[in-house]
Amino acid sequence: MRKNLRRALAIGLVSTMTMGTVVGCSSNKGDDNGGTQANAENVQNKKEYNGIDVSEHVDLTMYLLGEKTPDFDEVYGEINKILEEKLNATVNVEFLSWGEHDTKYSLLFSSEEKFDLIFTASNWAHYEETVSLGGFQELTEDFIKQYAPGIWDAVPEVAWSQAKIDGKVYMVPNYQTEFDQDILAVRGDLLEKYNMDGISSWEELKEFYYKVAENEDGIYASNEGPWYRYFQSQGYSVTGGTPRGGELFLYNTQDPDDLEFQYILDWDGFTEYCKEAKKMADAGCWSPDVLNSTDERQVPFLNGKSATMTWNIGSCRTYAKEANAANPDWKATLVDPIEENTKKVKPYTGNGVAINVNSENKERAMMVLNEFYSNPDVYDLSMLGIEGKHWEAVGEDQYKELDESGFGVDQNCNWGWKNDNINRKEVIENPTTVDEEYEAMDKLWRENIKEEHPYDGFNFDATKVTTQVAAVEAAVGTYYNPLINGLVDDVDSSIEQLKKALENAGINQILDELNRQAEEYIAQR
Repeated sequence: MRKNLRRALAIGLVSTMTMGTVVGCSSNKGDDNGGTQANAENVQNKKEYNGIDVSEHVDLTMYLLGEKTPDFDEVYGEINKILEEKLNATVNVEFLSWGEHDTKYSLLFSSEEKFDLIFTASNWAHYEETVSLGGFQELTEDFIKQYAPGIWDAVPEVAWSQAKIDGKVYMVPNYQTEFDQDILAVRGDLLEKYNMDGISSWEELKEFYYKVAENEDGIYASNEGPWYRYFQSQGYSVTGGTPRGGELFLYNTQDPDDLEFQYILDWDGFTEYCKEAKKMADAGCWSPDVLNSTDERQVPFLNGKSATMTWNIGSCRTYAKEANAANPDWKATLVDPIEENTKKVKPYTGNGVAINVNSENKERAMMVLNEFYSNPDVYDLSMLGIEGKHWEAVGEDQYKELDESGFGVDQNCNWGWKNDNINRKEVIENPTTVDEEYEAMDKLWRENIKEEHPYDGFNFDATKVTTQVAAVEAAVGTYYNPLINGLVDDVDSSIEQLKKALENAGINQILDELNRQAEEYIAQR
């Protein structure tokens, strides 16, 4: 019976198709031309992006952090014209202010809001915690290659490796060579006075500090103890996400085969530094009131109360030039106190963009991000603003700023798609000696980038030891800060007090959890 039913259905289907054919043949010529014309219009209206059908228009929403500048909407109106033309999409941008993103970021995901793209970053902008909540879409290699080939070509393999959590990638990291080392802006007139060519080592740094303390009235050598300069000179770096900005647990960033964390109270180098810091403090190398100071780090240098200022290379350039403009006789200059070390690049995951797992247009969102990341026209707009109004092109890869207030260079959370391959450099008209020193140092560093250490992209998740971390942070303020600034009566006894306080706070539980996470991290790479 079932066989007969199937045969009857087949006969009925053939009959229906035959009738359709007959009806089609009996239709008039005008109807036939109309169908052909409709098909032609459909083909003509079909829109593709890298071979992918984008005929259906979509409006996307992207969240950025901070506060948008006055001309932001105008600039993004120009961006949307390009996105509309290229991939039949527009993007609406919402901002989470600096004051609210810590509380509101997770709410976007817990409420299952259907936005599309969002700025994120490892350690400071909710990457790890949002992944743990299941908030970000996994980005597979095939997905990236298909919908964002420009991104795939630009982002180095190490960046994708740093973005992995449990072996999977959930963000597009930025591609920017940003160095993770401070330098010094220094009074060049004082270097000349003491017959010093510069400061390129820990020993030369100490020499300069002591000479300033001995010979200069009313001028301190520094506005703080040089703890960072010391442990960096020994090849160590902080461990991201651990207490006190990573200073209590160091790793040997110069040796990628060394996977041991150095707890500073188990390291003879810490005791050595603290004893030297006490000698410096007693000699007057920095103010005895340093722990109570609320000055920003450039202030003592600019007002003539400090012979040096420690900061990143760009900030030191800015304030050295400012110091020389006001006091040309100071001859402020830039020095690298750990010149011989290869240079560590900050993790590429320090800025990035993720796709919301609840987005209804994940593929198109990836295409849009590809345009921000790899299309020079979109990139320049998001970075610099409107050409001719906010900036002026100089050659193929440089720019001159025209308007400092309307949009603002690098001020609108465009950092998630920074791309060194197409990023323009600002033209410095009438460069100063400091500008020339900066360019020479930057060039030297780029030629001397160190081999990646597995922990360069690692960040500790303190979720399981939050109580211990809070207790450790409290103990640090009481015992650690005076030690690293040499403001204690007896170094050995103060170190013992710090050690006991941290053990009581739960430092060993933190170290155990750190080692556990590090082992998992290495296994997943």
